[in-house]
Amino acid sequence: MVQKVVLLGAGGKMGMRITPNIKDEPSYEISYVEISEKAAQALKEKHGVTSSPGSEPVKSADIVVFAVPDKLIKNVSADIVPQMKTGAMVIGLDPAAHFGEVMFMREDLKYFVVHPCHPSLFPFEDGISEAAQRDWFGGTGAAKMDMVCAIHQGSDEDYERGEAFARLMFKPIDKAFRITIDQMILLEPALVESITAPLVKGMRMAVDACVEKGVPRDAVMSFVMGHLKVQFGVLFDFAGFPFSDGANLALRNAMDVIFKPDWLENIMNKEAVEKSVHDITHELND
Repeated sequence: MVQKVVLLGAGGKMGMRITPNIKDEPSYEISYVEISEKAAQALKEKHGVTSSPGSEPVKSADIVVFAVPDKLIKNVSADIVPQMKTGAMVIGLDPAAHFGEVMFMREDLKYFVVHPCHPSLFPFEDGISEAAQRDWFGGTGAAKMDMVCAIHQGSDEDYERGEAFARLMFKPIDKAFRITIDQMILLEPALVESITAPLVKGMRMAVDACVEKGVPRDAVMSFVMGHLKVQFGVLFDFAGFPFSDGANLALRNAMDVIFKPDWLENIMNKEAVEKSVHDITHELND
């Protein structure tokens, strides 16, 4: 049976990524909703699909995908969700909107959340193409990636229905990890936005500092990128060998200089994660 799907925000950043993956799927009848005339025109020119600014298709939809910015989720869902038919599914692309109770909820609807893992830093694939190596986000057909999924409200059967469509949105997908909303917010925002992003930002600042001190940028970039491969390989147990004694000594000495005591627990404890989610969802939606 053909399922009716509505893609909200079809001409936005996420919508433009999702559209080419779903527009020709025979098992789904897709309606595209985009309120921005400029974005709607870009959607038409790039992907050859026509969108509408109205929400009429929502009333008969089996699935509604919220590909809209975080700052709009509260208001958009309050308008759209009451129009949905009983038993339909909401697909969200960010766990914070659900955990932070910004997404409008109805007891008679299904709620599924998916977030792509993005192409791995270490794909370990034979003959990987240059296009796959340069596929930063995923979902382009160049590189495979994994995704994390959660059923916020619904059954195992509902989860399977949501995962099946999510695999199309972000194809080609390798593994889909079923986790909970509570687990998903530990991954984002806690792990990747509050921890790894600042750590990588710190690396960039250190690279710039070396250049400012007179080391040629090409030399700095070559040196740091090569060493990062070794360091990721060693610290994430890919390489199968340890650091040298000197490198371990420098590592231990620098940890106390760079990191505050209890820094990890201060970010990943329950209260800190909840505050981070609250700040993101409410500051963006108020």
